[in-house]
Amino acid sequence: MVIFIRRWLFFLTLHGGIVCANGQPTGSVQKLATGHLPVVAAEANGKLHLVFGQDSTIYYTTTTGKAASFGQPVAIAVLPNLVAGAKRGPQVAVTENFVVVTAVNKAGDLFAYSLDRKKGRWSPAVRINDVPQIAKEGFQGVTGASKGIFHAAWLDLRADKKNKIVGATSRDGGRTWSANQVIYRSPDGTVCECCRVSIVADHNDVYVQFRNWLDGSRNLYLAHSVDGGKTYQSAQKLGTGTWKLNACPMDGGAVVISKTGQPLTAWRRENTLYTCVPGEPEQAVSAGRNVTLAPGPNGPLLAWDEGGTVWVKSGSQSPVSIGKGQMPSIAVAGKTAWCVWELDGQVMAERVTL
Repeated sequence: MVIFIRRWLFFLTLHGGIVCANGQPTGSVQKLATGHLPVVAAEANGKLHLVFGQDSTIYYTTTTGKAASFGQPVAIAVLPNLVAGAKRGPQVAVTENFVVVTAVNKAGDLFAYSLDRKKGRWSPAVRINDVPQIAKEGFQGVTGASKGIFHAAWLDLRADKKNKIVGATSRDGGRTWSANQVIYRSPDGTVCECCRVSIVADHNDVYVQFRNWLDGSRNLYLAHSVDGGKTYQSAQKLGTGTWKLNACPMDGGAVVISKTGQPLTAWRRENTLYTCVPGEPEQAVSAGRNVTLAPGPNGPLLAWDEGGTVWVKSGSQSPVSIGKGQMPSIAVAGKTAWCVWELDGQVMAERVTL
C-alpha cells in the first residue's frame, strides 16, 4: 500500500486540502461540525460511518457517493451527561443489517443505540451493563462480528470496585445484550483505569485489547475468544518490552484483524508507538500518542497525534502530517481512507488516496 503523496506536499492548512503527486489539490478537507472525539468505521462495500458527541447529544453521519464526502451529521440520541473526553466518546460498529452506537454517561452506565438499516430507524437506548453504574471510567468499545452479532467490552467496577475487563454480546443487532461476563481480572487488583479498551471481531474470533497494571507495569494485553465471545483464553502480554510506571498513560491503542485473519495491534509505550503481532516482538513506528489503526489493501494504515499535529503512516512509507488536532480515528474503504479528528472542538475529516 502506497500513499501517492510526497511528504513535503502533503501538509495542509485548516482551510486547504491535500496535494496529490500531480500537483492538483483534492479539496477533501471537511470541517464537519462542532463536536468531540469522532470515530469512523468502514464496511466491506466502502461506506463509512462516523459518530461523535457534543454536550449530551450523539451525532451520526455516513459517506455519500463513492466515499467522496460525509453527509450532514444528524442527532440520533440525547444521553444526559454523555462522556466524551480522552477517547471516552461514542463508538460505532457496523454489519450488513445493523449499525450500533455505544456511549456511556457520567453515572457509569453503557448504552447501545441500534439502526435497523432496512427500516431506517434507530432503537431507544438499551443498557448493556447488567449491574448499574459500574462503567464509571467511561472506556468502552463495540464491534460487529456478522449480521446481527455485536460484541462490547468496557472497564467495569462490579463486585470489588476495582477495574476489570467485562464484555457482553448482542445477537439481534444491539436490541438486547447477554449477561455480562468478566473477560479479565488483574491478579494485582486492577487493570489500568484510564486507557481505552479496543475490541474487534470476525465471526467467532473476538479480540479485546487493554492496558494492564501488573507487577508495577502498564503493558498492553490481548484476550482472544474463539467461540463468539462465550469464553476467552488467558490474556497475553503484547511485545517484549515493559513500561514500569506508577501513573496512568491515558492511551490505549487499537487492534484490527488483517486480510489473513491475524490480529494486529498498535499501542504506546513511554513516548514511542509500536505495532505488534501477538507472539512476536513489537516494531517501533514513531514518537506520538493516541495511535489508531486500520487494515489496508496491502498493509496497515496508522494515525496518531504528536505535538498538536495529526499524522498518517501507510506501510513502510514515512509518516505525513495532515493537519493540526488530536485524537484521530481512521478507516479504509477500498483505495480510499478517511481520517477524522478533533481540532478546537471541531470535527475534522480528511480523505487520503491509497
